[in-house]
Amino acid sequence: MSKIYAFGYNAFRQTHPESQDAIISLPIDITEFADKIIWANMNVTLGEKSIKNENDSTILLTWGFDSVENKIISPTRKSLQRIKKCFGNNNGIRGFLDIDGNIHFERGYSGMYEISNFHTKIVDVSQFWTGNAIIVVTVDGKLYNLNIEQVHSEEITPANDTIDYFFTTVACGENHCLALTQTGQVFSWGSGRYGQLGHGDTKSLDKPKVIEFFLGLRVIQIACGGWHSATITDSGDLYTFGWNHLGRLGIPPPDESDHTQPSINYAEPTLIELNDGKDMGPNVIKVSCGSAHTVIITDNYQLWTCGWGKYGQQGQGPDKLFDNLTFIPVLFSDFNKKIVDCFCGKWNTFFTIEE
Repeated sequence: MSKIYAFGYNAFRQTHPESQDAIISLPIDITEFADKIIWANMNVTLGEKSIKNENDSTILLTWGFDSVENKIISPTRKSLQRIKKCFGNNNGIRGFLDIDGNIHFERGYSGMYEISNFHTKIVDVSQFWTGNAIIVVTVDGKLYNLNIEQVHSEEITPANDTIDYFFTTVACGENHCLALTQTGQVFSWGSGRYGQLGHGDTKSLDKPKVIEFFLGLRVIQIACGGWHSATITDSGDLYTFGWNHLGRLGIPPPDESDHTQPSINYAEPTLIELNDGKDMGPNVIKVSCGSAHTVIITDNYQLWTCGWGKYGQQGQGPDKLFDNLTFIPVLFSDFNKKIVDCFCGKWNTFFTIEE
C-alpha cells in the first residue's frame, strides 16, 4: 500500500484541496484524493485515483484553480482513462498522452477533448511552461514540435543531423528543453540565458545540441525547472546546471561562511555531493524540478530538497520558510517507510511512500 504526501503553496487549494492554509510547510497526507500525481503547475494539480469496482479501474481528478471556469474547484473527475502523461503550460492543462500513444487535446470546458491526428504513436510529451510549443517523442525515436492547433507538426532535428539519434524522453522548462537518447546522451535547446542548456555559455539554440559534458557518461533521467536543469547518470550521480538563484541547484556558495542567496549561473553540469566530503554519499534515483526548487530521492529512499522555500515547498516546517542553498533531507514521523516517487509543481512538492 502507498500514500501520497504534499507540501507547498496552497492559496488555490492546489496542494491539499480541503485545507484552508495558504502555505503547507510540513508533509500532509492527500491519499484520499490521489494514489499518484500525474501533473501540476502553480495553480492546479492532476492526480490518478484507484476505485474499487468490478474492473478495479482508475479515474483522473483535478483540483486547484481552473483557468477556464476562472474559479477554485474541488477534486473534479476527468472523463479520460488509461492516461500515461499530462502536459500543459502556466495557464493549465492542455492535453494528455494515453497508454496507446495518442494525444488528446483539452478544448474549452472540462470534458471536451480532441484526439490528435498525428501520423505515428507517441511515447513521451512535454510542453514549454511559457507559450504553446509541445515537444513529443515518437515510437521510432524522433522529436517533433506538435502544434496545439494541429495546423502542422514539424520534426526537430539536432544541429548535427548526420547521425540518426533515437530519442526516448523529453522535459521542458519555461522556455528550454532537454531530450534523452536511448544511449544516454542529452540534447538541449531553447533559451540558454542562465546556462540551463549546459553548454558552458548562455547562448540560446534553435536546434537540439548534444551536451558534450555527458559524453562518456550514461544519463538515465532528465528534469527541467523554470530556468534550471538536472540529470541522473546510471551510476546514481546527480548533476544540476542553470540559474542558482535561491539555491535551486543545490550548489553551495564558494565561500562557505557566506550564506547570502547565490545568483550565479552554472552553465556546465555540476556534480552534487550529498555528504560532508568525507564519506561516500547515497546515490540518487529520482529528480524533479519546480520553478525554483529541486527534489530528489536517494537509494536509501530519503527525500531531499533545495532551493526556494518561501511557500513551504522545502517541507521543513513553518519556522523554516527560507531558501536552502544545499540539499537537505526532509524528515517527519512517517519517514520510516520507503519514499519511492516525487513530483514538483511550480511552487509545491508531492511524494509517494510505500508502506
